[in-house]
Amino acid sequence: MPSMRTARVAMVIAMLTGSLVAVPAVAQEAGPDGVGGSRQIPSVRAPADSVPDEVLVRSGEGFTTQAVGASDWVVVRPSRGETVDEAFDRLRQVHGADNVAYNLRYELHGIPNDPLFFQQWNFTAIGVTDAWDTTIGTGVTVAVVDTGISLGGEDLTCHAFVDPYNAVTATAGLGAVVDIEGHGTHITGTLAQCTNNHKGVAGIAYGATLMPIKVTFDSTGQATSLTLAAGINWAVAKGADVINISLGRDCSAPWPTCSDPVVTTAIDAAEATGVVIVVSSGNANDPFVATPANHPLTIAVGASTIGNARAAYSSYGSSMSLMGPGGDSGGGGGILQETFNGGPFSYYYYTGTSSAAPHVSGAAALALAVRPSMTPSQVRALLTNTALDLGPAGWDQQHGAGLVQIDAAVAEAADPQDPCDGDGCDTIYTITQGGQWALWDELNVFSATSSFYYGNPGDLGFSGDWNCNGTKTPGLYRQSDGFVYLRNANTEGNANITFFFGNPGDVPLAGDFNNDGCDTVSLYRPAEGRFFVINELGEDGGGLGAAETSYYFGVPGDKPFAGDFDGDDIDTFGLHRESSGFVYFRNSHTQGNAHAQFIYGDPGDILFAGDWDGDGDDTVAVYRQSNSTLYVKLTNTAGFADHDMMIGYFPQLTRSAGA
Repeated sequence: MPSMRTARVAMVIAMLTGSLVAVPAVAQEAGPDGVGGSRQIPSVRAPADSVPDEVLVRSGEGFTTQAVGASDWVVVRPSRGETVDEAFDRLRQVHGADNVAYNLRYELHGIPNDPLFFQQWNFTAIGVTDAWDTTIGTGVTVAVVDTGISLGGEDLTCHAFVDPYNAVTATAGLGAVVDIEGHGTHITGTLAQCTNNHKGVAGIAYGATLMPIKVTFDSTGQATSLTLAAGINWAVAKGADVINISLGRDCSAPWPTCSDPVVTTAIDAAEATGVVIVVSSGNANDPFVATPANHPLTIAVGASTIGNARAAYSSYGSSMSLMGPGGDSGGGGGILQETFNGGPFSYYYYTGTSSAAPHVSGAAALALAVRPSMTPSQVRALLTNTALDLGPAGWDQQHGAGLVQIDAAVAEAADPQDPCDGDGCDTIYTITQGGQWALWDELNVFSATSSFYYGNPGDLGFSGDWNCNGTKTPGLYRQSDGFVYLRNANTEGNANITFFFGNPGDVPLAGDFNNDGCDTVSLYRPAEGRFFVINELGEDGGGLGAAETSYYFGVPGDKPFAGDFDGDDIDTFGLHRESSGFVYFRNSHTQGNAHAQFIYGDPGDILFAGDWDGDGDDTVAVYRQSNSTLYVKLTNTAGFADHDMMIGYFPQLTRSAGA
């Protein structure tokens, strides 16, 4: 979808390239009179970024002039008719090489020297300058699927483009992807404009390799199903790591009602090969994200303003992933980049979700440069987990997970954060509707390292140490036949132990309820609000073992869970009362009031407990399916989560033991 544009920047900007330091006095040493004779060629030349006409000499070497600031060096100017290099050479001969130096310039890390950079408010909003201290995207290839690219300006000439392709004419080469509209050139600039070249503006992943792919017809400025799919397929075949798509079709219904089977097939194939796909959400202010941004395997990007609000034109809805700066009308509120916009090449402000998308594509490129092994789902989780929350707390349809924060994403990719400080921490299993279990080694987006299928759709999953070897493995309760199925390995295969379990509607609860080092399956009967504590596994092929004790705790409708809340190595039971948001638990298997209670979580959350930080005590965590986010508490008290991470949608989660 084309961007909305504002007027061209028509101004001359004068900028200081460094800090000014007042020098109270400058020493002037007598030198050659410059009349007659021959001049020797200097043995050392001044670096190009040194201060012109200044040489530094260590104070005490024949100079009594006040030093600059707190330094013990003073500034010496060349004599009349003498170059700075000649002065440097002469002074070294007099005072010694260790006592003479050029006055070198130092730039702030991450702040580029592009003269219009300080009009790029959008780069400040997403924190890209700090990320540049770690990476500029080198080694990552980004395909820009758009109107092509034109190189008539001054600020994209640093790039060598790989595998340019015109999907309309099915021809390759830079000559085939000439941009006659200006849109693709502007989008490419935001993504990777030449930076630190003393020209124009900066780009986000300016070290990345660019693959321009033209999918629009010159006559209409529009793509078709066939050209868009062909462009995506070309990018995948030629090894793109990220695809930016700043176009789409507006929707009046959610996915998959509003979708295109031709483009869907191409996106499915791209994601399956490990390509990250970023798409703009649409400029119609619709309550439905445009397609193909609404495809569940893409990162759908809406537009934020200079004030971090959703832009009035930005489409939104249940498929929203993230926000990127797209700006609003009014000159400096737009996104400034170089293009031609129907006129000469210059620097123009554009607005739109088209302009928002390359901010996220650039973020993906920088993150992949730091951690190339990430899958598309891990990149999506990384960017959403580290976003700046906008609007209501957590994910929402207007803003998705919030405004992309590149500095935080790159830092997390380089050094993933985990609440566990050492060994002995619990983690999680995630379970899909189709029965695929994933074991997470740590509580960060990169740690779902092993997966396997176990069980059938509709089975209720849990986990425990069934053979007393210190490793938790899967368990299932199949409500259709009333049996529990336990497996002693985190691999695909048949159950090692099966037995009949309780009554219809009973809830299995796994744990070590007597500190014997083995987990068993106890049960909670919701209709009675009653717990049955069972310290032996049922006989294989037989029935559930006899309860050691039973007691009433809570009221019908409470959601049960188990954990060692006081660190005595005995699991006891807790309850989550959704109607009030209260969590209750007891520290012994006896009837009575709760030993602790506090508010945590929302109705519909999946609540469970584990030792997330390795201190020996279990604390609560909730998984919120509405925003696919896990919220972990490190104390059993009310308040905000101590650690949260978006992990994708799963119908079930359960506790595991980390590797």
